[in-house]
Amino acid sequence: MSATTRNRKPPSTNHSSAASAHTSDSDGGAASIDPQVNERLAKEIQREFWFRLRQLPSKITRTTGPVALCLLSLWAVLIYTNHYGPLGYWAAFISRSTDYRRRFTETNFARKLYLDSPALNPYSLWRGVVVISVSTSCTYICIALLALRHELFHWKPELLEKYLVDAKTSFLGRLVPDSWLNHLFNIYESKHAKRTRDRIQDRDHRATDDQHELAQVVRCVARNLFASTFVVFVMWMALLQTGFESHDIVKPPRSFVPPVQILTWHLIGDTFYYFPHCIAHTPRGSKGIHHKVLPNFLADRLGNFLRNAHKTHHRSKANLAIAAWYCSVTEQVLFNLFPVMLGPVLTQVIADKTGTTKIWGTHLITLYVWLLAGTATSVLAHTGFRTSWNDPGKHDEHHEYAFGQHAVNFGTAGFWDTVLGTKGTKFIEGAKKWQQQRERQAALHIASSRTGIPLTREQKLVVEQPMVDYEWIDTRVED
Repeated sequence: MSATTRNRKPPSTNHSSAASAHTSDSDGGAASIDPQVNERLAKEIQREFWFRLRQLPSKITRTTGPVALCLLSLWAVLIYTNHYGPLGYWAAFISRSTDYRRRFTETNFARKLYLDSPALNPYSLWRGVVVISVSTSCTYICIALLALRHELFHWKPELLEKYLVDAKTSFLGRLVPDSWLNHLFNIYESKHAKRTRDRIQDRDHRATDDQHELAQVVRCVARNLFASTFVVFVMWMALLQTGFESHDIVKPPRSFVPPVQILTWHLIGDTFYYFPHCIAHTPRGSKGIHHKVLPNFLADRLGNFLRNAHKTHHRSKANLAIAAWYCSVTEQVLFNLFPVMLGPVLTQVIADKTGTTKIWGTHLITLYVWLLAGTATSVLAHTGFRTSWNDPGKHDEHHEYAFGQHAVNFGTAGFWDTVLGTKGTKFIEGAKKWQQQRERQAALHIASSRTGIPLTREQKLVVEQPMVDYEWIDTRVED
């Protein structure tokens, strides 16, 4: 399939190149308006304290990340709960989940599969496998669909035009003036045309150009979500062999335990994700990090195995949220699931060995939060759009320079990328440029409202930030 480049055109709006003349108090003559007045005033506005304060929340959110902020919020709730009494949400969740399980086991479907057998009760498969699988799958799907809305207009404009025509011919549509519907459609068009300029790479994902590619992505992701259920089952069985759930699961963990555990799991995940990922991106014939510890013939076989397992995910250099888990089943297990699920098992085993299970054992609520956070992080890293609350530039740079001597950003936490010198910097520069432009535009709009001078077309445009103009990979994993 031939590659196509995103056509970024400004919204189709008409702006006058000059404003009406203002009357001078001194001579009563008309003076032409200088659009640079807004530029000079905008620079002064950007230095004002209240303007900086107004921009601070988006800076914090984008720098910290939405997932990290959610984790901090949950930690604050945990601290409050342990000091001032439970809010009841966790206990209500356990109670309702148990009630749903009871209703399910009473259905004919469950009886035919013997899922109502008392022999299954000790395994707690409902809260250990079903709840985890359903909640993580729903998290993946919901975030992917929310991120996909930015693609809709430029993806299938003819489909949206059809929806507009259908709306006009519907029963309710005939009761609404056509001009109103046209106005709403133009607002949508303008909004999402502007949003597409926040795309980090100046290209489309394969799935947005070809419906067959999209169907392939959806099938692959559905298959990996299904396969994840079996991996969750293995993790749960491993946890049940330890002292897991030896405590009261309704009672929340101590306030200082979840942050330490999640940071530890993050480091463990970064370790077991970084090295296989780095090996998978080592070009054929090159000596990678695995050649330093393994004989050449074993290192070559390992490199080929991981490279072939990972190549599906890199069929496109552009990122798309719904394609975050567009990969082989082997990669889904080794790269996406194993590093995330290993940490909770290891810390539980260590707690058992040291006799600190009551304090440092893996708590069910911490496990839930960790797996949901991992799923959300994976999808958000593949959105391909910078927004005021999410910056996926790090992983976009990884996809852009995936293979060869410029390959960067192999880890998740960034620890091993920093230690081993594979951390990219281009996404940081792009984020600074993006933020500076957004602040300039916000200040320009304020300046325009103060002076009454309309902004020029150039002042309304967003600075685009494509990386480089490489084409995407077709069936190979290397350029």
